[in-house]
Amino acid sequence: MIKAMFWTEEFTEQIKERFHKKIAEGSPLIIRDEKTLSGRVHVGSLRGIVLHGLISQVLTENKVANQFLFELNDNDPMDGLPINIDQEKFAPHMGKPLFAVPPVNEGDENFTTGFGEELKVAVAPMGLPIEWYHLRPLYVAGKFNEVIREALDGAARIREIYQEVSGGGKPDDWFPLNVICPICGKIGTTKVTAWDPSQGSGQVTYECKKNYVKWAEGCGHQGTMSPFDGNATLPWKPEWAAKWKVMGVDIEGGGKDHYAAGGSREVAAKISTEVFNYPTPFDISYEFFNFQGKKMSASKGLGASAKEVSDLLPPKILKFLMIRKEPRQPIDFDPEGKTFPNLFDEYDRCAEHFFNRHAEPFEGYARPFALAQTDLSKEPEDLWEMRFQALSFVVQMPHLDVEVEAAKLKGSALTDAEKSALHERASYVKKWIDALAPAEYKFVIQDSVPADLELSDNQKEALHALGKRLGDLKEWSGETVHDKIHRTKEEFELTPKEIFQPLYRIFMNRKSGPQVGWFLSTLAQEKVSSMLINASSL
Repeated sequence: MIKAMFWTEEFTEQIKERFHKKIAEGSPLIIRDEKTLSGRVHVGSLRGIVLHGLISQVLTENKVANQFLFELNDNDPMDGLPINIDQEKFAPHMGKPLFAVPPVNEGDENFTTGFGEELKVAVAPMGLPIEWYHLRPLYVAGKFNEVIREALDGAARIREIYQEVSGGGKPDDWFPLNVICPICGKIGTTKVTAWDPSQGSGQVTYECKKNYVKWAEGCGHQGTMSPFDGNATLPWKPEWAAKWKVMGVDIEGGGKDHYAAGGSREVAAKISTEVFNYPTPFDISYEFFNFQGKKMSASKGLGASAKEVSDLLPPKILKFLMIRKEPRQPIDFDPEGKTFPNLFDEYDRCAEHFFNRHAEPFEGYARPFALAQTDLSKEPEDLWEMRFQALSFVVQMPHLDVEVEAAKLKGSALTDAEKSALHERASYVKKWIDALAPAEYKFVIQDSVPADLELSDNQKEALHALGKRLGDLKEWSGETVHDKIHRTKEEFELTPKEIFQPLYRIFMNRKSGPQVGWFLSTLAQEKVSSMLINASSL
């Protein structure tokens, strides 16, 4: 097999070099990622989950102890309403921490619960070594008390960092903390105006400002309170840095929108090292997951949720979609275009390389196939799989038995494992055909030759001869039909396009389709023969 390094190996070697002392000690490396549960999680968020999970998977392969922790953030303020919820019902809760907002669905604990559980259901079948945790309980348990104190003590330096890195300075009376107002319960509308570390364990002075933000209205209450044990939360950039220290994070990347000059990653990194005295984690920057050419957005309702897309793709294919390109390359996803058939075909091509069925097996193609598998406890089984286009034809033909046609294409009987894989793939292909497939993947067998079919005299003679020959065949199979087509093409000196395109036009009124010999063999022999002869007389 031709050797080539897949992108995971590049990162793994860099990680092993940076953390060689910790690895030698046997201490697990901590990998972390997160998602704020402000609405249904869109499929684009799966890229970060899968990339971090894959790093964990490959480190484990390399016998490097690690944990992949994924945060379900239920502590941020509600600063926007998803378009698919009751706007009037939830508008009064704008500015409250998400855990304090009522649930969308009856039976859920709070606003975030259903969204978090839906994400878990979407991710679980991919077999990632992931450990989920909620943010709110860590604040309540006092895990953030130390970093809150450090942030308040270092408020002046944090203000300077904002100015130095992003040019967006904070006013001199700004403190990197928002408390939960004990009167109205909002956190997005409060401003800390003073910090007194000498009062007990420390007290902050605050005001719940009526017009502090555009998306929520405060109640005007003022007071002092302890900022610890869940009474307050750090704002986004200082909090990102704080989480690295609190969770002991060694490896954490983010989407490219965080990496613009002066962006959140740069600010967080400087706060981490200079205020919290914690090294910046190993970084993995990744490009956007684009939906029909646009970055996906949950708040705007653009794109499908992670759960909806996970229902449309087998888990190993969904995982393959997320890892096949290196993180620095964007993924363009068009569910109503050719993304689905191309994705299945690419997965199958990579399988050819993994199982050494290709003339020149290439490790750069074999590796993503191996990593996309969902059962990490065993090696992938070498199974014959029916290609997407052929299967998309069969599932639309009620007169065809999928197992029978698969066995014809394979050239031998299917194993039980191959039958199981076939029916699983067929169910996903049918869902796509029914809901999303473009017209070119809709197959309708024609009862008569298209009236606008244009043929040269040579093509007419060839089709007439082919019709007679197919009508006389003693054995009606894909192989025998293909042989007659090939011989006729050679005899009449036709190009592949000159013979195959008319065949697809005659029987499906389109220019392309599944393997033509096998396709014609699924139709009645007499019908094929007569339609070819009729076409030759147009």
